[in-house]
Amino acid sequence: MGLASCGGGNEAVDLNSLPLNEQISLLDAKIRKEPNNAELFKLRAEALLKSEKTDEALSDIQKAIALNPKAAEYYVLQADILFVQGENALAFSALQNAIEKDGKCKEAYLKTAELSLYLKDYEKVLFNVNQVMRLDRNEAKAYFLRGWAMKEQGDTAKAVADYRKAVELKGDYEQAFEELGNLYAIKGDGLAVEYLKSTLNINPKNINAMYSLALFYQEHEAMQQALDMYKQILDIKPDHADALHNVGYINYEYKQDYDVAIECFTSAIKADSTFWQAYANRARAWQKKGETAKAQADFATSERLKNQ
Repeated sequence: MGLASCGGGNEAVDLNSLPLNEQISLLDAKIRKEPNNAELFKLRAEALLKSEKTDEALSDIQKAIALNPKAAEYYVLQADILFVQGENALAFSALQNAIEKDGKCKEAYLKTAELSLYLKDYEKVLFNVNQVMRLDRNEAKAYFLRGWAMKEQGDTAKAVADYRKAVELKGDYEQAFEELGNLYAIKGDGLAVEYLKSTLNINPKNINAMYSLALFYQEHEAMQQALDMYKQILDIKPDHADALHNVGYINYEYKQDYDVAIECFTSAIKADSTFWQAYANRARAWQKKGETAKAQADFATSERLKNQ
């Protein structure tokens, strides 16, 4: 839950060019010179949060709030930290404080909607999205969050409409393109390829989009394209169990290359020892090679894992 600020200064831009440890050291020195500068505590809280030092980050943002209790963006950051700590009720409370300080703080409404989505409180998602849209009809994230809520409630037509509006407003909205690709893939619609490729144009290392695209190719019998995409996944993440399994399955089912299939299924099992489908398919490959004992052992393991 990455929360944006309702405001910001040039100093934050300068700090962001430094490694996190250097940011924190620089801010330590500045705070020693200006112990009543709320913005410095807020900036250090951001750096500490990125460094996963949430207790220290929370302490700093609380100091910032004590020094400047009217700054809505401080409460938004406080909510971000509390969310990471699993304190959802307190995060909601902090966001409400932000809205009370600034009724036009879009980030507070967006983050309330996002947290409500996480908790599957769809009524609250829609209420806060509507608040954002009253402030700005062109806020892409509002459409994205509403689309996600629609998807989770089973209204895929409305989800698609909102995701498409989001990418219309923000041409590099990676998550929205990916969601569109996944929804069209579920329907077996070739538009899935277009949207998933657009996702990868934005972020060439998005493994989830790569996998969705590879699976779409495989399910539509474009096996070489599927294999090429699985290879790209494995170049980035060699222990991606599903990609390894699917390469094995293509070699087993379509190429009848049982040695390669067994090698891939074995690698998938090493990556995920509970992968019962990989055991089952390796058993079938062993059968094709006449290795009855090995096949029986794998079938037994597969059944045990499946029924656990």
